Amino acid sequence: MRPPNRTGRWRVPLSMARRFSPLGLSLLLLSCAHGSAAEAPASVAAAPAVDWRPWDAESFAEARRSGKHVLVSVQAGWCHWCHVMNDETFGDPRVRRLLARHWIAVRVDADARPDLAERFQDYAWPATVLMTPEAEVALPLRGYRPPARFLRLLRAVRSGRRVVDADPPTPEPLALGALREAGRAQLARLYDPAAGGWGSRQKYPYGAPLEHALFEALVRDDAAAARRIAPTLEGHAALLDPVDGGAYQYSLRGVWTRPHYEKIAPVQADVLFAFAAAARLLEEPRWIAPAREVERYLAAQLTAPDGAFWASQDADLDADTPGETYYGWGAERRREAGQPRVDRSVYADRNGRLVVALAELHAATGDPATLERARRAAEAVDGRLRRGDAYLHGEGGRLLHLGDQAWMLRAELALLEATGEGVWRERAARTLRALDALRHPDGGWYAHTEDPEAAGALAERRRPLVLQGVVARGLLRAHRLGLGEGLRADAAAALEAVADRSRLRRRGRRIAELLLALEELEAPWLRVSIVGPEEPRTAALHRAALALPLPTRRVELGRPGASRYPYPGEPAAYLCDDEACSLPVHDPAELAGAAERFLDAGRVADPRR
Repeated sequence: MRPPNRTGRWRVPLSMARRFSPLGLSLLLLSCAHGSAAEAPASVAAAPAVDWRPWDAESFAEARRSGKHVLVSVQAGWCHWCHVMNDETFGDPRVRRLLARHWIAVRVDADARPDLAERFQDYAWPATVLMTPEAEVALPLRGYRPPARFLRLLRAVRSGRRVVDADPPTPEPLALGALREAGRAQLARLYDPAAGGWGSRQKYPYGAPLEHALFEALVRDDAAAARRIAPTLEGHAALLDPVDGGAYQYSLRGVWTRPHYEKIAPVQADVLFAFAAAARLLEEPRWIAPAREVERYLAAQLTAPDGAFWASQDADLDADTPGETYYGWGAERRREAGQPRVDRSVYADRNGRLVVALAELHAATGDPATLERARRAAEAVDGRLRRGDAYLHGEGGRLLHLGDQAWMLRAELALLEATGEGVWRERAARTLRALDALRHPDGGWYAHTEDPEAAGALAERRRPLVLQGVVARGLLRAHRLGLGEGLRADAAAALEAVADRSRLRRRGRRIAELLLALEELEAPWLRVSIVGPEEPRTAALHRAALALPLPTRRVELGRPGASRYPYPGEPAAYLCDDEACSLPVHDPAELAGAAERFLDAGRVADPRR
């Protein structure tokens, strides 16, 4: 949400204005034209608390029977402005009375419902969706609204003046090559040369754009991409808590030094992965220390007794101690005061992302403790959330979500490469089978299985653009590690399903996972297959393979008689792509040079590579 300008009025972004009809825009402007965030409710009699309903079929059925409109509030437990809206707006007696008389109020935890989080992500948290009794969207609202403005919107929508989204953007289908070029240009435009990072107003420490810059610099020899890496990582480092470690969620006003203090698991995963990947791929050890600060925080604050990772930690200690105050204290003062609340929910997708990041840190450092942390988390999630072949999102979940299957697949593949243990190959194969429940008949993957509780437009299942990239990258890695036929074709179909310029444009800087999938679909890649008994020389070759500074390297470890390659009497590494394999390499010190020569030979044979 944009802060008020100097007149105290809230600004409507042009991109949002274009999405609404003239009537919808007039209501938005009406809501933004009066008052300020500090506006206090009038002195009125007390009213009953909002009767929050669950997201279920009965809530929507009651709305249809009664003719009441539906209000859906999508929030997150760590979200500061959600707390403010709950206290000030939903605590206002006038709002409460109006809701009690004429609305069915439904509250949703965005972390617990990734399908709804994806659907309403453009509106940030809190996202408030005002709907007709038939569950058709009338007006989605971005961020906090103070009571007086919110009342005007509730009354306007309820009056029967239907507010609908304007016509959707005209589709602009693209071939995959053109989509890749458009994605590259989009990320380049969104890079902030003044401060580093992608986006200039709010500085989020996204990991995937940085990973793409590493890919561009090392695979395509792009000097401009190379120049973006260090300033971005320095910005990420500025968001680290110097006392307890861990990364704050984002920073305001175009700088990295005005943080919002929430610490959420996906941000820890992104920041940790970015530092670790830079340390390995650039061979720059200076990035290990900030990665360790994130790992230290995870171990101390977000790790459950069984090794799974919890979801988030709030910004504020309590109503009287905001994050700006608490995180300005030193270690002793914090110990005396206690800690902000930790959401101890365990979600599969968040754990998968953290396992991938920890596996990357292990590849950069060789630290067995880091690998064990990743392994314990994956084991715990398998025990807690695996049902049949698939993962539930969280304990008590009913739907299967694409993000959970995609990130846990990638976690299992990362552990397969890091350990060579067959259990991770078996689990990855099961997760691949689970994806069949989400397969779209025209290619790509639904965001979730059918939701019997949803109504109206919200019952329609979608194929989210970014998640197609996340799952496609897992499928491509599984293909190159020999987990099945047809996986590359499935990955390409997922990307083709969302190959649309207008959709790409709407996702802004969040397209990097999709763009990386497009790059990896066609880029030269290298599989390093280690064959040897369980002994130090085999371990040294495996360690050297994991540490290779190549973005597209894949690693597999096999024992004599069980590997796809022959055992020549001593531990060996075979370098392979889709068309050829090298002679065995026995010396870990020679592996990096042999890999470069093998890739260069492939480029000479096929200049398109």
